[in-house]
Amino acid sequence: MLDRVISRDRLLELIDEMARSRRIVGSVKRFSHDFYEQVSHVSELDLDFKYCVYGPKAVLFPSRQALFTFKKEAGSFASSPIYDETPVALAGVHPCDVNAIRLLDHAFAHTNRDEHYLTRRRQTFIIGIDCPMPCTDGVFCHDMKANEATKGADLMCYPLPGEEARYGVVFGTDAGREFVLYSQAGNAPTVDDERAFDRYRAEKRGAFRKVIPLDVDTLPELLDRSYDSLLWEATARRCYSCGSCNLSCPTCFCFDTCDELDLSLTAGARVRKWDGCQLREFAVVAGDHNFRPKAASRLRHRIYRKAKWIKEREGIAGCVGCARCDRACTAKINSVEIFTQLAEEA
Repeated sequence: MLDRVISRDRLLELIDEMARSRRIVGSVKRFSHDFYEQVSHVSELDLDFKYCVYGPKAVLFPSRQALFTFKKEAGSFASSPIYDETPVALAGVHPCDVNAIRLLDHAFAHTNRDEHYLTRRRQTFIIGIDCPMPCTDGVFCHDMKANEATKGADLMCYPLPGEEARYGVVFGTDAGREFVLYSQAGNAPTVDDERAFDRYRAEKRGAFRKVIPLDVDTLPELLDRSYDSLLWEATARRCYSCGSCNLSCPTCFCFDTCDELDLSLTAGARVRKWDGCQLREFAVVAGDHNFRPKAASRLRHRIYRKAKWIKEREGIAGCVGCARCDRACTAKINSVEIFTQLAEEA
């Protein structure tokens, strides 16, 4: 059921109001493609975008981030953590990316809590906008159960059919509810609004088609039987080990750390940077040993991590079916093809 109905213009006004106290990040069109960027005014936002080249992950988990500073002087050593508490609003996030953020929330909150990520996350307000149909060819978000976002966003907006551009709004958090009601935005949904919402959902169900010939919940079992498949070697012959799939993925969260010293050599900062399991040097350890030296083992690792290990650990698939990795791959390695071929082998 809907909690509120709001016109598109009023939603933009709400986002503009948020800009008084938050940094606004949303989809911006650049050279026929969309990217998540900070905007100074809502007129820069493209809420009708099909897909963004990259997800909004960098807002919460920057590609380069100083974790703490340190200094040594007079025989003593001192360090000071760096936490970014800037309030941010992510506007117009699609379900696949909302679900990707949910996975990051799980990964950074469980076992070893990452306060750098969690501090940013607490300061982030997410306005999701649902997709009535697949955003482009090749996506398989429906198969990965990520084309719906019932959790993860503070507000989830559903474009309702009709002449007027308006959204049915579902509150995802108390913060979302309080913000809309405090702003007195929109109206309580009527019976006709609920019928329009039901019609929207029915049309959406008809627009999404299954792409992978098996249920995502059976992927871990399938991969259990496929460790020694010849598919890995055959597919990896095309792989350049460039890491484009890792960099474009909204759920990859591996990183490396290094200490950067200033010119005095007595002070500096520990910095973390994104890393990628498809890079040749990712698995190099002391003694120059590489425990994943072949592209085939790296490819298998990525697929297992996305479709098996993360799901078993977090209860959420590590892939949201956005197909960014497939679009970014110079060698045209395709996740759906891999899953399909493994299913045929089984």
